[in-house]
Parts: sequence; C-alpha cells; structure tokens
Amino acid sequence: MKNGSFPEAPPATKKPHVAHVVESFGAGCLTSIATLCRMMRDDFSFTVIHSLRPETPENFRALFPPEVEFQYLPEMENRIHPVKNFRAYRSLKSALKKLAPDVVHCHSSIAGFLGRMAAFSGGWPVLYSPRGYSFLRDHIGPLNRAVCTAMEWLAARGNSITVACGEEEYGCAARLAPQEKCFFIPNALDLSAIDACAGAPAEKAPGEPLLAGTCGRLSLQRNFVYFSKVAGLVDEVRWIWLGASKDTDLLPESVARTGWLTREQALAGMAKLDIYVHSSAWDGLSNTLLEAMALGRPVVATDIPANRAVVEDGVTGFLCQDEAHMAETVKKLLADAELRSRVGRAARAYIEEKHDAAKVYQNFGALYRRLAGAGHAA
Repeated sequence: MKNGSFPEAPPATKKPHVAHVVESFGAGCLTSIATLCRMMRDDFSFTVIHSLRPETPENFRALFPPEVEFQYLPEMENRIHPVKNFRAYRSLKSALKKLAPDVVHCHSSIAGFLGRMAAFSGGWPVLYSPRGYSFLRDHIGPLNRAVCTAMEWLAARGNSITVACGEEEYGCAARLAPQEKCFFIPNALDLSAIDACAGAPAEKAPGEPLLAGTCGRLSLQRNFVYFSKVAGLVDEVRWIWLGASKDTDLLPESVARTGWLTREQALAGMAKLDIYVHSSAWDGLSNTLLEAMALGRPVVATDIPANRAVVEDGVTGFLCQDEAHMAETVKKLLADAELRSRVGRAARAYIEEKHDAAKVYQNFGALYRRLAGAGHAA
C-alpha cells in the first residue's frame, strides 16, 4: 500500500461492519470481493449490496463465508440512465441507513459513483475500488469517455479514498483526486484455494497436441476478435475458451467452448492449459491473468499497461504488440517445453511474492480500521 495516511484508529470493541456496494457482480470483481471477505472474516463483518449480471453465477453465495449478508438491489444497472440511476441512489441511501455500517466500500464505475454519493449524503466513510476505470475503454466514443471522466472527477471531490488495483489505475486515481487520498493495493489471490482446484498435473499421451486458451466471458474487453485472429494463425495447437457459450458464433470453429463453468471448474481447466493467452483490450488488473500465473501457466498477453504491470516480458510471461506477434510467441512456446516450464515457475514465484491475498489484503484491513475509527459524520 502506498501514499495516503490516516490517524491510527482506537482499539475496536466489536468487529467493524463493512458494506460492499457492487454492480459488476461477476468475473474478477466478484472473485476479489469474495476473497477479501474470506481473508478478513475474523476481524470484520460484511454485507454485500449488489445487483445481478448475466455472468453472475447462481451459487455466488458459496464463494463467501456463510456469515456474510447479501442485499439485492435491482435498480442498480450497468448503464448511465438518469431516472434509474437516481432510483438506485435512493435505494442505496435507504439500505445504508438501515445497515448503519462503519465503512462503505464501493466497487466499479456505476456502483462507485452511486455508492459514493449515497455514502456522502449520509456521512459514512467510504472507499472506492474502480477495478478498471470506464473511461479507459477503447470502444466508447469521446463524449461518453468525457462524461465518465467527469463523473469520476466529481465523485473524487467528496470525502472518500480511492484504492487502485493496478499501477495504471493508481496513476488515473492520482490525477482525479489528491494523492494523499489514493492508495495502491493490487488484486490478490487465495493461493491455497487455487491450488486445491488445480489438482495434480495431467499427463499427456504421446503425440497429444498441446492446449492453448483463455478463460472468461466473451466481451469487448476480453477482445475475442483479437483472440480469434491469433487462433487462426496457429493451427499446431488445440484452442479452447473456458466459459464461452457452446453455441456462440463469435469464435471460429477451431476454438472449443466449454459453456458456463463454476469457479472451481474454470481453475481446473486453466491448470490443464499448456499456454494461457490473455487478449484483453483494457483492464484494471485481471484476476484471471493472475490466476493463470499462480497456476504456473506461461502467459502470452497483450501489451497494455495493466498487463505490463505484472508480466515481465520474457521472464514471467510475454507481452505482444499485435496478433501476428502473439501468434509467433505462441509458436515459440509450443516448440520449447523448457521455456514453458521456466516461465511458468517464474510466474508462480512472482504471484507468491506480490499477490498473495493472505498478505496483501491486510492493507485493506488497515484502511477499514482507520476509517471505522474516524466514525460516521452524520
């Protein structure tokens, strides 16, 4: 954790209550919040105020400790809509008033804006985790980007702190708010849980082709067009997209699809990959990329700031400038088993040092305690 400082909180007489507010309740955001709740369960109580997305797993409660409470807020949607956004704001404010948490922790852009506004109006101390600023998306137009930036700037004027999950995100946060109100706590993983899902390494039959692929939802962010072009340039390997719908026409026929997977199934599938391909167009800091590295998979990733922050080219993975470069890198790894092994080991060692939730997420605990000690302003 860097930058920003708070006075030490007085000793707590009970567990501080943290209310998470999240609209993007799926994929890496869901995993990060669930991991945080598991790591901090002995010291804090948690309520999760959430909406649902198509990718939200039906069994999401199983990812959390059983004592975590949930409140479903259907008014909170993944779009800018003044009337519906105002209704969501009122519902959030009402929910927070009833819960009376010690700290509010908002996640992602929509919940980040609405949650901060609701928390400000009630005087609750608030953290904000952008998890990929919306204005970094390359598929939105200049007007939408300007609106998103203005909303982030406005919300950053209030009495909140921003906790970035990646170096690029931290740089953006420091431009939007005073630097002393910005922190960097990287996404982190429950390594014991990941290792339990991975199982023993699978033995390949003689002559069996290697397996390359990715994991996640088919989206513009995950850049499935880019991935498809790479797959079309490399036919010496079997390709798979873990989590993609089996009947999608967004991927070429050469790419196998598994359909929806539980988190455990997805991790087990990633563990069987010989090469992990991460084609994201933008990111805060991808949990699936970190998971692939934790599983000791050699990763081949797009050369974007978020990936550059964790992948040291040629050491813990490879960064690629375009589809042709990525295809060449995949072929290089296919031809060199020792290189795959060496890079995979380096990736795992890096994750153990920098992204072990048992160590990293203690920094969230420090922030929660300090904010809870500051008290409710209303």
